[in-house]
Amino acid sequence: MKRYFIYLIILLFVAGCSSARRRSAAANSGPASGSAPVQRSEGAAMVVKSKFLDNGSAVRVYLSIDPGREVALAQFPSQFEIRYTVAPEYGSRSVLQSGTVALRPGETLFRTGSWYTAYFDVPKPTNRDVFTAVLLADINDQTGSRRVQQDVPLRFQSGKVGDYFAFFDKNGQVPKLLNYATVGDTVQLRSVAGKDTTFRGFHYGYEFEQALSPLNTEPRRPTRQLFTDSAFTVRTNAPLQLTREGLYYFVRDTTENFGIGLLGVDDRYPRMTRPEKLVRPVVYISTNSEYSDVANARDREFKKALDRYWLALNSGNQQTARRTIRAYYRRVEQANRLFTTYKEGWKTDKGMVYIVMGPPNRVQRSRDKEVWVYTRRSSQFSEINFTFNRRANQFVDDHYELSRFVEFQPIWIPAVEAWRNGEVDQ
Repeated sequence: MKRYFIYLIILLFVAGCSSARRRSAAANSGPASGSAPVQRSEGAAMVVKSKFLDNGSAVRVYLSIDPGREVALAQFPSQFEIRYTVAPEYGSRSVLQSGTVALRPGETLFRTGSWYTAYFDVPKPTNRDVFTAVLLADINDQTGSRRVQQDVPLRFQSGKVGDYFAFFDKNGQVPKLLNYATVGDTVQLRSVAGKDTTFRGFHYGYEFEQALSPLNTEPRRPTRQLFTDSAFTVRTNAPLQLTREGLYYFVRDTTENFGIGLLGVDDRYPRMTRPEKLVRPVVYISTNSEYSDVANARDREFKKALDRYWLALNSGNQQTARRTIRAYYRRVEQANRLFTTYKEGWKTDKGMVYIVMGPPNRVQRSRDKEVWVYTRRSSQFSEINFTFNRRANQFVDDHYELSRFVEFQPIWIPAVEAWRNGEVDQ
């Protein structure tokens, strides 16, 4: 019975708890879609995801908000206020336009689980030479004195299909801003302008690799060529059911360089419960031999291998193992929830840093990069920056890559050792 001790702890944790809440609420210049929440001391965090869609004479901005507490949909407008300003660029003091978002439940405000999605239209500038701007949305919790600022880069003229079309829920009301949907769910690919067209869809059963260590400055070996295991046609504004896990990719024309990606996940995601999936994220705190032992276990041996791994890591101390497991897989769940792109959130560069280092103390944003600032938490460093550069990606618009340096070693290694010694309990 003892051999299943750790695995049972994991199952009890991931099956019984709700999605863990972040400890902080706001970023320096406002975390954008997929950004990390900032580490603060006060209460549960608000988390915001965002997207815009071209609506002809305007762009429609969607803000999905997880307030970190239970709020009835009808009460949301009286407890939260959303104001916005549109500036020509990050750091600009000029204001192109501003306003307050009208929150009307069932009309411009919807609820899906813990998320509340509001939308509003921003008229395009009359000057057609203005191609881009940045919208800064202030979301104020008027009951708890919490405030989040979300930045949304806008494009007023674009050839990207993802600026016009997105996946919505089965009713076609609420867009999927989390880049993933559960297998068996029904979604709609549609535009806010109601355009009716045909897309070519592809499914990839490819297992994308996890992030490389921040210390690894060697060029990554080219990804194996992706092969589609199925192709099909889908109409916009029509129901589409996801039938398999893996990456779905949609284009209007196979010659297009960019399309729309959506990750099909199991019904537990962003939590992880399958033994073969639970072993993968430990790669960030393991030696090569440790990870090889647990990852290469046979199908029916994953439970035992995972049990041996965590007990060995914690010198057989069950209490320490239990605490470390809860903290680690809470981070993994949050990484999946916040940073999923064309692959699971824990596999991304942001997800890796978030799991090992936790939420940053500050986030600095610009159009092409995001900087996570960690301030002193021990004698090892007073301040350290992790810089994520936005890179073009055919599947998603929010793909970032970490700038890697061997100089991270004095910070990264102690953070990993803290996990291995059972000294992280967040």
